[in-house]
Amino acid sequence: MKIKICGLRTPGDANAVNEAMPDYVGFILTEGYKRTVSEETARLLSKFVDPQIQRVGVFVNDDISRIKRFLYNGLIDIVQLHGEESDDYINELRSEGSVIKVFRVDDNFDLAKAENSPADMIMFDSGTGSGETFDWSRIKACKRPFILAGGIGPGNIIPACEALKGSGLYAVDMSSSVDKGGHKDEDLVIQAVNEAHSVN
Repeated sequence: MKIKICGLRTPGDANAVNEAMPDYVGFILTEGYKRTVSEETARLLSKFVDPQIQRVGVFVNDDISRIKRFLYNGLIDIVQLHGEESDDYINELRSEGSVIKVFRVDDNFDLAKAENSPADMIMFDSGTGSGETFDWSRIKACKRPFILAGGIGPGNIIPACEALKGSGLYAVDMSSSVDKGGHKDEDLVIQAVNEAHSVN
């Protein structure tokens, strides 16, 4: 099972993930969120993160030209969209790089819409950084490869994988569950990565 550690903000966070070697790391690049980083900080972090780890830029209803600039400048490898971005918006970005589209599993959730998204990969989440899980049975029928987020962390990665066995579960994504004092905790990150990578 692949794993993404999201919400890196400092070189110390980058060092913590480098020790664990997850498959992906995420930088929050749209303004106004608790873990948002500036373009300057993203440039610094992109240099600190081990080049074998893919860097994901997380955006919410952001200006498409701004997102393209992060790709052009080599600060991120993949775009993750957390807002109400349209299929046309996704397709335009896909001409520049890989796109992950996030779908919130709430009262308005439509599995068929998620499965038919033109994005390269889809993600299911309980909200924008809510840190809460949702009813995983609602996505078990999804055969398309997907990333699971929302309240995932050390201790429940393996149960989540077992609950979603037979689905398209491809990777898990987490942020606050591997934080301590507002920063990535090396021991927690290592534990999470080891748990995820132990699942075939």
